[in-house]
Amino acid sequence: MSARKATDPATAEVIRHYLSSAATEMERTLVRTAYSTIIYEINDFGLSIFDRNLNLLADATGLPLFLGANEYAIRQVLKNSQCGPLEPGDVVHMNVPYWSGAHTNDGVLVAPVFVDNAIAAYTVVRAHWTDMGGKDPGYILDSTTVHQEGIMIPGEKIVRRGEPNEELLRIIRANSRAPATVMGDFNAEVACLRVGVKRVNELYQKYGTETVEASIERILSAGEEKARAAVRAMPNGEWEAEDWMDNDGVNDDLVRVHVRIVIEDDEMTVDYSGSSQKVDGPINLGLGMARSAARICFKSLTTPNEPSNGGQFRPLNIVAPEGSLFNAVYPSPVFTIWAGVSAVETIYKALAKAVPERMWAGTGGDLGDPGFYGKEPYTGRQVWHQTNAGVGWGARIDRDGINTTQHVSMCTVKNIPVEVVESRLPVMVDRARFRQDSGGPGRFRGGLGSVRDYRFLAPFGALTILKKSRTPGWGLKGGKPGPLNLSILIPNTERPDWKEHFERDIISYADNSYLYDDKPENVIYCGMFRGEFGPGDVISYLADGGGGYGDPFDRDVERVRNDVIDGYVSRTAAERDYGVVLTDDLEVDIEATRKKRDVPRATESYDPPLRKPPPKPKRK
Repeated sequence: MSARKATDPATAEVIRHYLSSAATEMERTLVRTAYSTIIYEINDFGLSIFDRNLNLLADATGLPLFLGANEYAIRQVLKNSQCGPLEPGDVVHMNVPYWSGAHTNDGVLVAPVFVDNAIAAYTVVRAHWTDMGGKDPGYILDSTTVHQEGIMIPGEKIVRRGEPNEELLRIIRANSRAPATVMGDFNAEVACLRVGVKRVNELYQKYGTETVEASIERILSAGEEKARAAVRAMPNGEWEAEDWMDNDGVNDDLVRVHVRIVIEDDEMTVDYSGSSQKVDGPINLGLGMARSAARICFKSLTTPNEPSNGGQFRPLNIVAPEGSLFNAVYPSPVFTIWAGVSAVETIYKALAKAVPERMWAGTGGDLGDPGFYGKEPYTGRQVWHQTNAGVGWGARIDRDGINTTQHVSMCTVKNIPVEVVESRLPVMVDRARFRQDSGGPGRFRGGLGSVRDYRFLAPFGALTILKKSRTPGWGLKGGKPGPLNLSILIPNTERPDWKEHFERDIISYADNSYLYDDKPENVIYCGMFRGEFGPGDVISYLADGGGGYGDPFDRDVERVRNDVIDGYVSRTAAERDYGVVLTDDLEVDIEATRKKRDVPRATESYDPPLRKPPPKPKRK
């Protein structure tokens, strides 16, 4: 109480906004100076400011799964690093996956803020570095140990008293396929940390330590109180849900993601214990990111309109047994961090049973648009350019889902414009549009997914990190899911060696031909893949839509008709899924529609039966 007397609500609010502004300025500095499109176009980063006690004070728009993991990471940096006492101007780099909560390319940089010769706060940045020396360029999809995933730095000073540590930087450059790009992004990150250090230091100089830290206490307490009040407004109970990932990249079995939600008074627990145990491939997840997935869902229900602070997450507990899928330990492979995407989807699925009136149906479930790797045509540098497909979001009790938006686990990242793809890569985008009939049918329709066709102009590598192409999403209250995510690999059959080329140079980690009865010949239908493509080869990626909410036959007839006119729904699907029969002039056939709709239907949430892959699927 004595600390609170040193400030007042108005001053605390000014300081809260100042901290948020400082984090935003860090973000702008990073975006304006970074080398990689994955940072300055996609926003594949997370920026945070912490107090001396490692409470989150502010963060900036970035990858949500990164933001939530930064708190875990900074605690591990200060606990495990043996780089000696921190001094003004120091920056510590750490990318050990089990401590950072991510993979080796998503290292964490930490800078202390000194006030009166003592550490008062920390600024933190995490961003995707193009290459840290893993066994494959781009993304590693089938590692079996962390030592195949790149060099690990266990918390060393990459900047000492303001000067770069050239010995450490030489080691990083020597282990990277893209040293110039990595060093450019490193300098951008250090610049953004320095901006944060400067702004936080100015805040302390302006208001004084006592006022600033009393305000921080008030900010954290207010965040905790609001979050606890929001949890108290939810019903007490336990709810469970499960989802499936296509495979682990090494074995071709479905991998179970299971979540149990427990709400008791003003606390919520997210328990991953029912999920698959540790797997052989790199979809194991560090505890930091498993915690982050739960934080995303928790915050969206408790304090969705408030800037983040550590107090808001105090009512949240996470259970993940050590050595399991969601709490990886050495030397488990962890590079493909898509279990975090599935975790968010599954947590929301469980919450939809607790508070269905506040939740939406399942989303497209992934973000599998291709990434491209190889030598940049004009510079000769090894590059990695990720693209992110827009998926449909699920419908809710009173509205349709959002069309073609990033998956909810990464909803603040951006897609790379077609113009950037075509200017930086030997690739043409022949088609970019909504995917017709991809929105899950319902009284309110799921949002539509997207379609993009990439045609190669010269030899280049490509892959996708798709993990939700074999099992569908889910609808609510009788709504249905959209179709599956799908990668279609189309060879240039005018090349005389195209068969040998595809068999030799393309790996399909999830051969999904068994799911499609009308697959064309000479085309690969798959989920995750990796390969070297040649001129004229095409990758077509079809992203899933969101699930529907409510009985599709209760959808307003005119809304169905308008969806057909807009190209969102085909005439065939309008009749099959919604019971709306249209004439050739796209007018409603009232009598035929009445007969079609006069059929009793279920109104419970729709969770389709599981179709497992064949025991010995054909592997390319």
